[in-house]
Amino acid sequence: MTRHPLVFQVLRPAFLALLSVFAVIPLAGCDSRNAFVPPPAPKVTVAPPKIGPVIDYMEFTGTIAPVESVDITARVTGVLRTAQFRDGTMVRKGDPLFLIEPEPFQAALQRAEAELEVQRAALDRAETELARSRKLLSEKAGSEADVVRWQQQRDSSKAGISRANAQIETARIDLGYTRITAPFDGQMTRRLVDPGNVVGPGAVTKLATIVRRDQVHVYFNINERDLLRLMGDKPKNGKTGAPPELALEMALADENGFPHAGRLDYADPTVDPSTGTLLLRGIFPNTGGRLVPGLYARIRVAMGKREGTLLVPERALGQDQAGSYVIVINAQNVAEQRPVKLGALQDGYRVVEKGLEAQDRVVVNGVQRARPGSPVDPVAADAAAPGTGQGGKGDGKSESGPAAKPAS
Repeated sequence: MTRHPLVFQVLRPAFLALLSVFAVIPLAGCDSRNAFVPPPAPKVTVAPPKIGPVIDYMEFTGTIAPVESVDITARVTGVLRTAQFRDGTMVRKGDPLFLIEPEPFQAALQRAEAELEVQRAALDRAETELARSRKLLSEKAGSEADVVRWQQQRDSSKAGISRANAQIETARIDLGYTRITAPFDGQMTRRLVDPGNVVGPGAVTKLATIVRRDQVHVYFNINERDLLRLMGDKPKNGKTGAPPELALEMALADENGFPHAGRLDYADPTVDPSTGTLLLRGIFPNTGGRLVPGLYARIRVAMGKREGTLLVPERALGQDQAGSYVIVINAQNVAEQRPVKLGALQDGYRVVEKGLEAQDRVVVNGVQRARPGSPVDPVAADAAAPGTGQGGKGDGKSESGPAAKPAS
C-alpha cells in the first residue's frame, strides 16, 4: 500500500507529542517517595493487683439426709380400719395416723381385768380361811395341815393377782398399738397399705414413713490431706472426743454463694482405708423447707484469714494450654504474658498465689488488644467493681460470703 506523504507530515507532530507525554510519566513516578507510618499502639487499661485480706475455705460435695426418719409399722395383728392423714401432709407429734380394729384387744383387756377380780376374791378367801385355821389350831380344834394348805392358797392367789396385772398391762399395750400416732413433727409419705387389709407382726407391715423436716443432716467425705489440715487448725475436743466446733456453710446446686449456715455435729471415729476418706456430718436448720433429703449440696468450711493477698479481676485472666495467665505491661510499655497460680474466687476477684508482684501493671480492660511482645498505650484506671467495664467477665457475685471482701 502506498503511503501518502501529505498525511504523514500532518500526523507526525501529534505522534511526537504523545511520545513525550509517556516519557515524562515514568520519570515523575520515580521521583516520589512512599514513607511507612506505623499504626498507633492500642490503648489498654491497667491497674495494680488489689491487696487485701481473704478467707481460705475448703469445699466439699455432700448429700442431704433427714435428721429423723421413722417407718410406721403395725405392731399387732388386725384389720386396718382407717388412715387418718392425707398423703404427703405435715403432722404434729401425737396426731392420729392409722387405726387397727380395736375390739379384739378391748375384749382381751376385759378378760384380764376379770381374771384379776377372780384372783383377788381367791386371795380374800384364802386369807380368811388361813386366819380361821390358825385360830382352830391354837385352840387344838384344827389340824396344822389346814393351816399349810390355806397358806399355799393365799400365796397362789397373790401370784395370780400379779399375773393378772401383767396380763392387763399387756392387753392395754396391745390396745394402744391399734391407734398409731405420729412420733414427732414431720411430713408423711404416701400410705403403703389401704384400709381393709389385714396387717400384723407375722410379717412386719410397713404402713408409711414420717420424716422430720425442720432440720436436716448433710453427709460428706474429707480426704486425708484435708483432714490433717483441718485437725491442725481445729483441734479435737480432748474431753469428750467430739468433732471440732466447726461452722459450716451450704448451698444447693441453683444457689449463689452459701446461704445456709450450720455446724459440724459428727465425725466417724476411723478413716475408711479403702477410700482414704473420713465421713463427716453437719446439721442445718430447714426453716424454708428447701433442703429436701436426697439432694446434693456444696459444703464450705472456713480455715482462716490471710492478710496481704494479691487479687485481680476475673476479666483480667486468660487461659491457654499452659494454664492461667495475665497480661502485664513492663517499663517500656510492652505487653508480657505472665503465667499465674490462682486461688479462690473472692467477691469477683481471683486470688493470685504465684506469678504477680504488688507493683505490676495488669491489663484489666482491653486484654484482647494487648499482644505479648507488642507495645501498648497503657491508661491507669481507678479500682473498679469487677464485672463492669469493657471486656468484663465477672458478675460481681461473691462465692465467699460477706466476710471475705478484699480490701483496697
